[in-house]
Amino acid sequence: MKRNAVAVAVGALFIAPAAQAQIVFGNDTIGTVQFYGKLYPQLATSKSTGATAVGSEVSTLVSLNGILPASTLGIVTPNGVNAGSRNSVDSSNSYLGFRGERRLGGPGLKAIWQVEQQINLETGTGTFSNRNTFVGLNGAFGTVKLGNMDTVYKDYGDTFSMLGVSSGNFVSPSNVLSHIGVGNVRAARFHERRPNALVYETPQFRGVTAGVMYGPDEARGNAGSTTDANLWSYGVKYDSEMYYVALAQERHKDFFGGSNNIPAFNSTLRNGSTSGTTGAFTPGAGAHSRDVATRLSGEIRLGIHRLVGDIARLEYKESGQTGAGKFDTYKHTNWAIGWEARWGGPWRTAVQYIQGGEGTCILTGGVQCSTTGLKGTQLNFGVGYSVDRQTMLFALASRLTNDKSAMYDNWDATDPGRGGDITQMAIGISYTF
Repeated sequence: MKRNAVAVAVGALFIAPAAQAQIVFGNDTIGTVQFYGKLYPQLATSKSTGATAVGSEVSTLVSLNGILPASTLGIVTPNGVNAGSRNSVDSSNSYLGFRGERRLGGPGLKAIWQVEQQINLETGTGTFSNRNTFVGLNGAFGTVKLGNMDTVYKDYGDTFSMLGVSSGNFVSPSNVLSHIGVGNVRAARFHERRPNALVYETPQFRGVTAGVMYGPDEARGNAGSTTDANLWSYGVKYDSEMYYVALAQERHKDFFGGSNNIPAFNSTLRNGSTSGTTGAFTPGAGAHSRDVATRLSGEIRLGIHRLVGDIARLEYKESGQTGAGKFDTYKHTNWAIGWEARWGGPWRTAVQYIQGGEGTCILTGGVQCSTTGLKGTQLNFGVGYSVDRQTMLFALASRLTNDKSAMYDNWDATDPGRGGDITQMAIGISYTF
């Protein structure tokens, strides 16, 4: 009888969408297993225009023109090349997951687990367990998890989710709010899932919860390693029926978010990198970095309306360089405001505006540093029609505008030129189970 009960419960998991099977021994329910997911393919059209022309004066963070004689280095200037236009069928960040829990011996103590993966509907491919995947314990002490997970900074601050769409789509505010803006290499992003991580979150007390994540550098100690690329992410949030507010911070050590996003010129510049492109930076001996993001997020829920605001201060700092004209510091403030309404029937509408500031910068050796033209903005619109509780038709539109030196990016193809503006629209269907 016990074996039959377990077989029937687990079998139910594969019969119906959103099934939650109970694990039962006799009359004792000791755990559950759930199959869940969200699929939202879309048909999109995208266009890039307005790339900064060759020879234009831009920020010295992206060009050393005028700092040193041209004969001593390969001058990097905007190329004026636009990515053009494209049509595509995308699956955004569609996902499929399994999660469950099992009651343990102590009062209220249970083991928890989750295995989640992205589903690329348009290509029929995907990587197992590449999204939030962990095993942990939950009890009166709070929750401890080990695995591959969103950071506390991302989790506590990412509340808008236009029409249920968060990261992985061209309307994601993280494209501007959580990035450096001088290039698009992910080393500078404060919106990335962290592998090999440990998370602790406190129990909720009168609406208040705090959390902390640590991600060690597992390559530290390897032959030739001189850096320690670890991560700390922590924050506190208050959530009630009407209000939400969160303060979070994330620290990246030796990620080199600055130099990885700035064109390297030759071996005598930019911390000793010998690469001529972004994203292939190798730090010189003794070089280190400390990148920090601090964000305040808030939300007000008034009937059918939801107002959301974010302000984030991003600071990129490197040290240990020798010589003049190398990356030292870049700081800028980004912010976002959004509104969403559910009109009592099947219709939903949403709009969000995000801005990345020019900020300030320092180069080593007293070399003048300019951030001229590093501002970026993004304006997103969305409308949804719910066919039923699980199915929604939607339309999205976005306009991302880069000033002449900026390179914010929500383009899912060959990158647009520096200063390029990106217009995108899509229609699609979302099914949640």
